[in-house]
Amino acid sequence: MTNDNNSRRTFVRSVLTTSVGLSVVPATMGSKEKPSASGGARVASSPEWRGRQSEMSYRKFGDTGMMVSEIVMGTTPWKDESCLPIIDACREKGMNYIDTAPAYSKGNAERMIGKYFKESGGRDDLFLSSKISFYDEFMRQLVEEVLNGLTPGKKEDLEKRAEALIEERGVLKPGYHFKYFKGQDNKFKTAHIRHLVLKEHGARKDWKPRIQARMHELVENSLKALNTDYLDVLHCPHGVAMPEMLDDENIREVFEALKQNGAIRFSAVSMHNDVAANLDKAVELGHYDGAMVAYNIGNHASMERSIQGASKAGMGIVAMKVARAVSNPGMEVPDWRIQKLNEAIPEERSIHSKSYLWALQNPSISCCVSEMPTVEAIADNASVTGRKVSLGMV
Repeated sequence: MTNDNNSRRTFVRSVLTTSVGLSVVPATMGSKEKPSASGGARVASSPEWRGRQSEMSYRKFGDTGMMVSEIVMGTTPWKDESCLPIIDACREKGMNYIDTAPAYSKGNAERMIGKYFKESGGRDDLFLSSKISFYDEFMRQLVEEVLNGLTPGKKEDLEKRAEALIEERGVLKPGYHFKYFKGQDNKFKTAHIRHLVLKEHGARKDWKPRIQARMHELVENSLKALNTDYLDVLHCPHGVAMPEMLDDENIREVFEALKQNGAIRFSAVSMHNDVAANLDKAVELGHYDGAMVAYNIGNHASMERSIQGASKAGMGIVAMKVARAVSNPGMEVPDWRIQKLNEAIPEERSIHSKSYLWALQNPSISCCVSEMPTVEAIADNASVTGRKVSLGMV
């Protein structure tokens, strides 16, 4: 890190421990008790503006103080320098938040953002979010150490019980579970097997330092790739599949340490699977400042209560997979979803911008993340911001 970056991290750390105070640090930090969402752990901060443009509308990201654009930048496909003009075009429209992850485009998304920051000097004009994408993979490696010591019969029994638990919980029921990408469902089985292994065999004594060291290493790797020394928001897990996976002291303790040393400002979690239950668990735990959740015309009926509860608890909510429910190349999209969206938003516009306009009618949503590959797509999505419409029957 450069001296300037070190100074920035020192500044962020001083903000965390003074002026922002309890708004970003769990109230029970240093205590063995779990933070409670109802225990006053989070206090709203003063509005913080970045890259503000008059034509864009902004919303509070929970109690963090960040005022984020209603449409923010998604970076999953960013793999080369062709994405750099997209960032400029988004900024011209007033979009001030970039969401990325080391898993996107094999790490190239983070590297391209880092290149942009190096060349533009615009890091502090944008809110930046990333994820500990490979936390789950490392946890699976540790669980394999236990599984390797079991007989084939015992491993087969674990798999059967994991499948039975998935069936019992109904997390794959149509109308509750929606598929957005290939391989999405794979996390269910691995998460439930991991849960059963930890429940019945416990974590080994040497795991905790190994887990936390790996988490810190992954964050430092992202900071280096992004050419920054701090993240405004860090997600962990990246795509949690089971509420029990959130109840992990390693996650809370690493978040606390990263906040204290200024490497991150706010903590969050992302989820595509069993979304309502996972969001409810994040609220219950109380140490998450935000969440990125799949929310769209297809799954909203199961999500409204949970999203409203998270918002009331002071969490910022990023809606993702908003348009993928109705437009998803390579995946089947039932006609009823498109019909339902058209009935809710009957005006003439693209299916993508119509999806975002629909989602932004929910005041508990902080913003919608969108992958915008062209200047035309950026303008199309930006055109829905700040608009209030009367929704048709949904």
